[in-house]
Amino acid sequence: SDKSMEEKTPGVTSRSLLSFEASEVDDESVSRRVLSITDLTRLLNEQVRTLEETQESLQNSYPGRQPAKLISVAEASICVLCCHSMDVCAAYFSSLQYIEEMLENQLVAAIGKRVTSDDFGQFIKYHNANILDPAPRPFCHAIRRPEHYPEGILSIENSDEKIEPIETHVREVQGLPALRVPLNAATTIELTGSTYLHGWLNHRFRDASTAFQLIGRARQFSSFMLVVGTMGGGNRMQPKDAIILQNKDEIKIPLLLNEIPTAKEFKDAIESLSPEQQRFAKAYRSMQLEGSVLGIVVIQIKPQLENLLGLPHDALTKEIQLTQDLMELFVEYQVPSDLLSYDGENSEATTKEKVENVKGNVQSVLNAIKDSKTKQLESQVIATDMAIEKRIHDKPKNFKAADEMARALEMASALDWLRDGSAGLPADEDDDLKSVGIASFSPISAEVSQGKGVDDALNFLKSTHAENLVNIDNDRPVQLGSCMMEKTSAKQSKLRDDASPEKSEETPVPPKGKAAVPFGSTSEDTVDFTAIPKFLDKAIEKYDKDSALRSTTIKTSDRWSRCHQESLLSKPETTVLNSNDIKSEKDKAFDLLDALSRSGSLPIAYSDLHVIVCVTHCFEKMVMETVIEDNINPIEKLEMSTLLVASTIHGVPAQNLVADSNDRARLVSSFPALLEAAQSPAT
Repeated sequence: SDKSMEEKTPGVTSRSLLSFEASEVDDESVSRRVLSITDLTRLLNEQVRTLEETQESLQNSYPGRQPAKLISVAEASICVLCCHSMDVCAAYFSSLQYIEEMLENQLVAAIGKRVTSDDFGQFIKYHNANILDPAPRPFCHAIRRPEHYPEGILSIENSDEKIEPIETHVREVQGLPALRVPLNAATTIELTGSTYLHGWLNHRFRDASTAFQLIGRARQFSSFMLVVGTMGGGNRMQPKDAIILQNKDEIKIPLLLNEIPTAKEFKDAIESLSPEQQRFAKAYRSMQLEGSVLGIVVIQIKPQLENLLGLPHDALTKEIQLTQDLMELFVEYQVPSDLLSYDGENSEATTKEKVENVKGNVQSVLNAIKDSKTKQLESQVIATDMAIEKRIHDKPKNFKAADEMARALEMASALDWLRDGSAGLPADEDDDLKSVGIASFSPISAEVSQGKGVDDALNFLKSTHAENLVNIDNDRPVQLGSCMMEKTSAKQSKLRDDASPEKSEETPVPPKGKAAVPFGSTSEDTVDFTAIPKFLDKAIEKYDKDSALRSTTIKTSDRWSRCHQESLLSKPETTVLNSNDIKSEKDKAFDLLDALSRSGSLPIAYSDLHVIVCVTHCFEKMVMETVIEDNINPIEKLEMSTLLVASTIHGVPAQNLVADSNDRARLVSSFPALLEAAQSPAT
C-alpha cells in the first residue's frame, strides 16, 4: 500500500494499516492472540494519527485551491482517502476469507469429508426416517392384484449416476367417488380404484442439477396401461399422455420441474401494478397453482378384460395368447366387445367352459378378418389380370410380328408361373409371395396399366426374376382370361385352407367409427385436489419467512425412451419416441381404454391413482457455503419445510408427526408458530 500510495501521490506514504505476521507461540500464550478493547482503541487512534500526519504532509507538498492549478491539496487528500478505503476493504475481505477457510477446515476435519448436495440428500432421508412417523416412503410401487405376482413397477427416479427413487409423504385417500377421465368429447371413463396422495419435498443447492424421470416397467407376459395428466376440479383428471406396456417393456419419461415464485415474491412484484393488472396476475397464478398437481393412473388390463367379457376372476391369468389376441382386436381393429364376450346361457358353467366360449368368439372374428383380407387380395389379383388382358387384346397393332406375340405370351406365362408359387424362388421371395400375394408382381401390372409396352413389362420381369425365368416353357398353352383367374382362385383357396389364424400375418385395417356413450353426471361429493397447492401456498407464506419454499409444476417431456424386446429370443432395443410417436401410443391406449370401459359405461376397478404435489426448497449457495458463509443450518430449514408439507398431506397437526418427544421439544423451540398450532386443516 505504501508503494501504491507513493506512485499516486509522490512523497506521501500511508502507514495507517498495521500488518501482523504469524509466529510460533506456545500454548501458554494462546490467550494473548486475542486483542483487548484497549488495544483495539489504540490501533484506531493510531490510524487517525497517521491520517492526520498524511494530511499535513499533503498540505506542504501541494498548493491550495487555485483556479490555474489542475491538482491541489483537495484532490490529493481525496486520492489518499480512496486508496486507504480500498486497502481497508481488501483487508476486510481477506480476513473474512481467512476466517471462513479456517472454519471450513475445522468442519471438514470434524465430519471427515466435504459435504456435497448428494451427501446432504442421503442424510435427509436418514434424518426423516428417524424423526417422522409416518416417514416418507420411496415412490416405487408394484402394480399387482392382491395375492398375485406383480405385473410391473412404477417409480420416479433421478437420472444421476446413482439412480434412486424419490421419497414422498404418502397417504391413501379412501371414500372418494370415482375418478373421471375424458377420452374425447363424447366418452368419459370412470376409475374406481385406490387413490394415493403424495407430497414431494424437493431441495436444490446452487451446484445441484438433478433431473428426474417417470419409469414404468412391465414383466414378461404381463401388461398394464400408464396414463399421465393434470388433476382438475370435481375429481377429474385431464389426460396428457398414455401408453400400453407389456412383455418386459420399459418406458422412461423425463419430468420437467418448473418453480413458481413464492407468495411474498408475487406480492412484491405486483405491488406497483394497476388493479386490473393485479387481478390478471392473480388469476393466472391461481391457474398455475391448480395446474401444478400431477396425476398418474395405472390400469391393469387382464382383470378389466375379465370383467368386460363376463369371465370369472383370474380366468385370463394363464391365457397368454388369448389376452394378446383380445388386445390386438381392440387396438388394431376396434372390434366391439359384444362380439367377443361370453354369450352362454348356462349360468352354472365352469371357468374353463366360459373361456372356451370366448376363445371361439375370438376365433370367429379372426377368421372373418382373414376372409376379408383374402377377398381383397383376390379382387386385386383379378384387377391385375384384367389389366394385362385388356392391354394385350385391345391394342393388337402393337404386335407386328409373331415373335412379339410370343414374348407377350412368355410374359403371361411367367406371370402365371409366379402366381402358382413355382419352385426355385429364393426363400425370402417365396414367403413374400405367399403372405402378400400379388404384391410380388404388381409392378408388372403397373407397367401395363400405365400404358407402357409389353417389351418394357417383359424386360422388367426378366430383370427382377432373371434367374428363375431361364427354364420357362414358352410352348405351354396359356389362356389369359378365365384360365388364369381359375388358377388364381385355386391358388388362393389353397392358401386359405393351409393357413391358420395363429400363423397368418395380419395387417391392420383402417379403424372403423366408434359409437361413444357419454358418461352421465354424478351427484356424489367430490374431492378437489387442486385446492392443496393453494392451501400449501398460504401456509408457506405464513411460516416460511425466508421465502425459500416454491410451489413446483411437473410436466412430461416430449422425448421418451422405450426399451422393447420384440420376442423372447431377441435382444432388448432402446428407441427414442418423439412427439408423433407419443401421440400414436396415446391413441392406441385410448382405443383400448374405450373398449375396456365399453365407451365409458363400465367402470374400471383395478386402477391406482397417484396424485403428486411438489414444492422445492431453494438454497442460493452450496452446502458448505450455506453453513459457513450464511451461518445457516440447512437441516433445520428442511425440518420446517418437511413438517409443513407432511402436515398438509396427512391432514394432522405437525407436532403429531414427530416420533420422539425429545425431537418434538427441540422442534417446538425452533418453530413455535408451526408446532404449537392447535391443529392443521385436513385436506
